[in-house]
Amino acid sequence: MKLSQIAVAVNGRLVGQDEDISNFKSDSRECQRSDLFFALKGEKLDGYDFLKDVYSRGSFAVVDRQTDFSPYLIVEDVRSSMLNLALSKIVNSTKIAITGSNGKTTTKEILSAMLSNHGRVLKTEGNMNTDVGISLSILNGCVNPDFAVIEIGAQKTGDIENLSSIFEPDISVITLVGSAHSAFIDVPKEKSSIANHTKKAVIYDGDTRLNLQGKGVIYTEFVELKGYKDLKTLVKLDGKSLFLNGIWGTGQIKDLNMALSVLEYLKIDFNPTEIEKIQIPEGRMKFERMGKYFLVDDTYNASPESFMNTAETCANFGDVIWILAPMKELNTDGIKKKLMNVFLTLKPKAVFTIENDDFYPFGIPYDLDKFLNILNSNDVILVKGSRFYQNTCGRNCSVDL
Repeated sequence: MKLSQIAVAVNGRLVGQDEDISNFKSDSRECQRSDLFFALKGEKLDGYDFLKDVYSRGSFAVVDRQTDFSPYLIVEDVRSSMLNLALSKIVNSTKIAITGSNGKTTTKEILSAMLSNHGRVLKTEGNMNTDVGISLSILNGCVNPDFAVIEIGAQKTGDIENLSSIFEPDISVITLVGSAHSAFIDVPKEKSSIANHTKKAVIYDGDTRLNLQGKGVIYTEFVELKGYKDLKTLVKLDGKSLFLNGIWGTGQIKDLNMALSVLEYLKIDFNPTEIEKIQIPEGRMKFERMGKYFLVDDTYNASPESFMNTAETCANFGDVIWILAPMKELNTDGIKKKLMNVFLTLKPKAVFTIENDDFYPFGIPYDLDKFLNILNSNDVILVKGSRFYQNTCGRNCSVDL
């Protein structure tokens, strides 16, 4: 795509010579030759201040005021231009938006993998679920997609309303109404707002707290979790036994069923072979054999719901030691009771906490000697906590297994 073509699409003006564009960026540090940098203005930083670095890397920029660097595109509003350019790319696509307190990315990856057997799929990358992240994923994604699978996140009131109004999905998925970000937002109300701008249906789990304006379609439980063997997951589909790659907990099985329910709504057939090839996205509940032990790294995110899912899954494999950091951005009302119920039900071998801050109603401060003293062959070591504490956990929890 050329700068001149982009200028027309965003109602902007090209200053300087025309150039071919390779990729689109909003972080100057990621810019490479022939990239186009959107000089966005945030609360603390202004992309305009990084133009020297951008052009030194062989990139070009979209700006809202004149600059001495060349060539560049000048527009009235950089963010709006980026959004409109992204939208122009998926105008003929079936748009599917996915939100929820947990399981968004897993559902997105599963659905994208399944849809790729039936057309060209553009998906948001990683957990890029803000207006900027979604736009860049679209702009850097495949051309003329049949399906655009968009992950939508919320950190403050109005985020989902805003994003769904911009991208206007044909179908939406609400994976779960949980505790994530409950310190800042009314979670059921925030998730429900996606229905305001969804054209056809909202796939969900029947949660009665949601108001989906008659668009709600309860997901179908196609796949049933049956057990585990050789670090694979045994499930049943239409009475037939299948093995899924890796260890899937009840939460991941629900995500799989959510994705399959979207296919069902779209009247797209799927077969067991497609399902057996699916991989759980990297970083989610990483379950592996480490010497004499099993290590479960589930530090991608932290909420009571995701913790319960992982803890229940680990309990299938033997004695479990929990190493836990606190969870952030939660309304803590009732959480201690939920956590204590999990503790009493699953009865872990031991619980160690990191910078506990009285978050957990059980456990003792992590101590390497105490940990090694109780560790036996085939024990399962579950590490879970908010990414906010990743440096602390990395410093205090490390041990040669």
